[in-house]
Amino acid sequence: MSAAALRAVRAEWTKLRSVRSTAFALVAMAALLLLMTIASVSGSVTGYNGPKWYDSLTFAHRATTSGDGTYTARVARQKDSAPWAKAGLLLKDGTASGSSYAALMVTPGHGLSMMTDNHRELTAAGDRGAPVWLRLTRAGERVTGAWSADGRTWHTVGTLPAPRLPATAEAGVFVTSPQIAKEKRTGPTQVTAHPVRTVGRAVFDHVSLSTAHGGWTKTDVVQPPPSNDWPGADAKAVPGTFQRTAATGALTLTGSGDLGRLGMGGVGEGPGVDLVKQSLDDGVQLATLAVIALGVLFITAEYKSGTLRTTFTASPRRGRVLAAKAAVLGATVFVVALPVTFGAFLLARPYQRGNGFRPPLFDDPSLADPATVRAVIGSAAFLALIAVLSLGVGALLRRTVPAIVLMFVAVVVVPIVADTTSITLGDFVGSSTPVAGMAIQQTKRLLENATTPWAGFGVLCLYVAVVLGAARLRLVRRDA
Repeated sequence: MSAAALRAVRAEWTKLRSVRSTAFALVAMAALLLLMTIASVSGSVTGYNGPKWYDSLTFAHRATTSGDGTYTARVARQKDSAPWAKAGLLLKDGTASGSSYAALMVTPGHGLSMMTDNHRELTAAGDRGAPVWLRLTRAGERVTGAWSADGRTWHTVGTLPAPRLPATAEAGVFVTSPQIAKEKRTGPTQVTAHPVRTVGRAVFDHVSLSTAHGGWTKTDVVQPPPSNDWPGADAKAVPGTFQRTAATGALTLTGSGDLGRLGMGGVGEGPGVDLVKQSLDDGVQLATLAVIALGVLFITAEYKSGTLRTTFTASPRRGRVLAAKAAVLGATVFVVALPVTFGAFLLARPYQRGNGFRPPLFDDPSLADPATVRAVIGSAAFLALIAVLSLGVGALLRRTVPAIVLMFVAVVVVPIVADTTSITLGDFVGSSTPVAGMAIQQTKRLLENATTPWAGFGVLCLYVAVVLGAARLRLVRRDA
């Protein structure tokens, strides 16, 4: 940076910090952001009164005669009926829902996992899907799971205790496919969902069950319906099917239901709520009122008082003056807003947990997550860019009230109207106007999102560049 540019930045910094309205606007920004965050998260409450566990599946099995043994099968094909549809090996204490079990399974969307008794879960590294070989090895009260791509080289998933599993357990293969939430947008920011049953299908070959005897039996393990008629409890209204090919010994199963408990095996998992955005969104939107006023006044006050002529006399390169103003204003707002956005996120989390937004139904975002850090820092950057955009609008209009009203309408009024009008208008405003920069707060891909985080932030940056460019041309071509 040249000496002249440094002098311009120093001069603009002196102006900004010497004006009383600067401190007032920055304090107002922080206060509005924090107070609105508390009000917003305090009013957001959720609850759950459904089943805590699921054990509903189609099971092709044979009885075992010993507590120890090795059970192997290859999942040759699996239908992608749902991301958490499951197909694999199962050792179970009979066929009653809720009885002790050990399972090793593959899923279409989440790779391999191993579970025992709805209490413990292990997942395999990578995102392995069918075709894959599976093996359960039982030794006393412990069961070890392993997988292989070719049936020769095996990789251990892990070992889990199964103390309740009797020696005379049922061993075999199983299929299950849970309900999925069918989402539909009913408004720009409103989404409804209803459960839809899915039916899974898998083909097993190379099935070898040591210590098992007798013929194959197909059982639909049915979970008792809850007393509160929770719609998510799948009582297997669609019976499963079982077919064995005599020539090859391959087994084909279809079935629905689920296996696991809340927070395990995908039970209760879904797009849910973006808790990071929830903790920042309303507060940042309200804080824009303060930074709009600060950005506009930073230049229109000089027009009104006539001191801008003195500035241009001392620094004739008007584009440099505007750039210095933008750099000082943007950096100041960002530096002040950054600890406030971090504080808003940390302040919101206890309220969210207390209002039901907690594991296992909801994730627990933390500052160790890069997406969370991006959203928090991006919120401060959004406020800084809105301040700079307001500066550019003030330079174009040269009058305080029209500039503030225009920015207020563009950033506050238009989004509110769009959110209450139609999905098409809401998506346009959310992806093609300056408020698209708010997308930087998103940490989940939700149906109601109009754009992606960086695309939306890029739109805001483009508006800032265009408006500042137009303001520079006007400053250069017209007298102050």
